[in-house]
Amino acid sequence: MGAAEKLNEIQEDIHHHEMMALAGHDDEPPHIEEDGEGVWLISYADMMTLLMGFFALLTSMATFEENKFAEIGDKAAEFFGGAVERPYEDLGKEIIEIIEQRNLGDQVKINVLKTEINITFEGTLFFSSGSVELRDPARVLMTEIIQILGEKASEKRFYIEGHTDDVPINQSIIASNWELSALRAAAVARLFEFNGFQREQLMTLGWGETRPLRPNRDQYGNPIPENQAQNRRVILKIMDRLPL
Repeated sequence: MGAAEKLNEIQEDIHHHEMMALAGHDDEPPHIEEDGEGVWLISYADMMTLLMGFFALLTSMATFEENKFAEIGDKAAEFFGGAVERPYEDLGKEIIEIIEQRNLGDQVKINVLKTEINITFEGTLFFSSGSVELRDPARVLMTEIIQILGEKASEKRFYIEGHTDDVPINQSIIASNWELSALRAAAVARLFEFNGFQREQLMTLGWGETRPLRPNRDQYGNPIPENQAQNRRVILKIMDRLPL
């Protein structure tokens, strides 16, 4: 049912109750004050009910950025002196320690949010050019992170994205960057599965070159290697539930 149909239904329901209120009991005529106060109150109540219905419809059809919405809730709780929970904060600190111990802060970026953790790994750390096999340094790092997740976040869900630069690829099996990015995300997911996580906890997605962080080429069409290196990346999101 569309928004217009829902509003019509609300209006009809209000009109019905208004007529019932005006009718009163069968043996008594409706009582309205001489100065019109009764009619005014009914009209006011009618308007307020319509407004409530309208805003309820807007809310039901709206989409919210979950982390931003949660942050607003935290600020409101802090303002009124309530307790604020940050369930991912301690887990994020442990992962950051692992990254710093290996001096990989320039190749691994972590963002701890209210409802999830986002970790971005540069592709040069994880894969050789055109390859879908995890490089040894990436395998060691990911295994260590996965062990922490197994101890502290075994019930969480893990969303893995693969991204490439715009350099075309054409192999017998890997026909395009779509396949390359998807296979790279799947390689990370297999490492999770190898370490005891269930497939139901994992989701992979290959974006190819469609979501670059930086322009792959300059205004003359020449490649920008530094930008291409940033665009070749894998993103791991740790969250309570997977996106639909």
